[in-house]
Amino acid sequence: MTDIFTDPVLHYKNFKMGTEIEIAGTFIYNGMKELEQIDLFDIESEMFMLLYNLAVGIERLQKVVIVLSENIEDITIFEDSLKSHNHQNLHNRILRNGIAIRLSTRENAFLQLLSIFYDKHRYGRFHVSTELKAEKLELSSYIRQSFKGNYEEDFFSGSIRNNEELKDFFGRVIGSISKKYYLEIDRLARMQSIYTYEVRYGSKAEKVFLQEFRKNSLQEQNINEKIAAKELIVYLMKTKDKNPFIRYINDIEPLDFDIAMANDYLEQVIAGTISQDLVSTVEYEYLENDYSVERVRQMDVIGNSNVHFDFAQIYRCNGLLKSFLKNEVECYTFANVFLEEVSYLDDDYGNSILKEMSVLCRNFLKQYENGVDTSKQLKAQFLEIYEEFKEFYFLHDIQHEE
Repeated sequence: MTDIFTDPVLHYKNFKMGTEIEIAGTFIYNGMKELEQIDLFDIESEMFMLLYNLAVGIERLQKVVIVLSENIEDITIFEDSLKSHNHQNLHNRILRNGIAIRLSTRENAFLQLLSIFYDKHRYGRFHVSTELKAEKLELSSYIRQSFKGNYEEDFFSGSIRNNEELKDFFGRVIGSISKKYYLEIDRLARMQSIYTYEVRYGSKAEKVFLQEFRKNSLQEQNINEKIAAKELIVYLMKTKDKNPFIRYINDIEPLDFDIAMANDYLEQVIAGTISQDLVSTVEYEYLENDYSVERVRQMDVIGNSNVHFDFAQIYRCNGLLKSFLKNEVECYTFANVFLEEVSYLDDDYGNSILKEMSVLCRNFLKQYENGVDTSKQLKAQFLEIYEEFKEFYFLHDIQHEE
């Protein structure tokens, strides 16, 4: 009995095509991001990237369906037969294999649009005789023929303005085509007891193929991501929560941005781009304030999951402990400041020793407020458990002074 490890064709269908699913999903996801950033269907580079990403992603999906649906006897002949970039022809080949993937009129028209782009316009500008703004003409024609909603045309250029209704329209067309091919890949793979349909959790492919959206609109993914980003921004601005990361940000002196531009900058950032105007503003502020590489390093750790801000907070606690045990800080001040420092640590980052220290500080403060000074007792208790604290957090410091 053959399996995916010993049979070269099954190995090809399972592992290599599984990778192709991830690649296809990534191209389609990137294409939807390009769509999100288009304001006017007029700039050729933007429309090229939109069509290129979608054309490559959907073509690769089609070819995976073909690989899984055909009986491969002569590998060389089969591989040569895949050397096509005509999306409509690839779909017709799938239908001839008995795969009943039904596309709507506008979905078929979109495959035709991708075929024309990939065949004629992908390298069209390298030919003297080709028409300018070919992508604009093709996309505009498709929108006017297939889109039944409302859109505006720019007064000066006559180009179609992108809007949320158009984004949703493209999201439904692209999402529906992608989902139909993926579901067929899933069915064919399960029939052959292989796992081509599996995609990595959290990957772009998982967002495209496994998420459920209204009318399969991939634009819902863009909307969800933008809302999530906005919610995070609101949280960071308004939170009263304490942790070392929030403290780190709050300790940084902000640049002098123009508040009137904040919403414009955020619109672009959330759409997936950083405007050159924002970059230039930051560069100007760095020059004005003589910021060095140290400021860049300070910024660089923000959003870096490899940086553990909690451990930096542990070092702050340790520094305070050393000062206390060296008699550099009196007990009342130490107890209050230590509790404040510990409050920035997540519960799951502490240990029983740290919690015990917090209890000792609270007990001391309670007695102090009742007129009972237990400073010597508190110092003795901390001397007793400090070495265990250092050992737990791998802190190798000089010995405290008696």
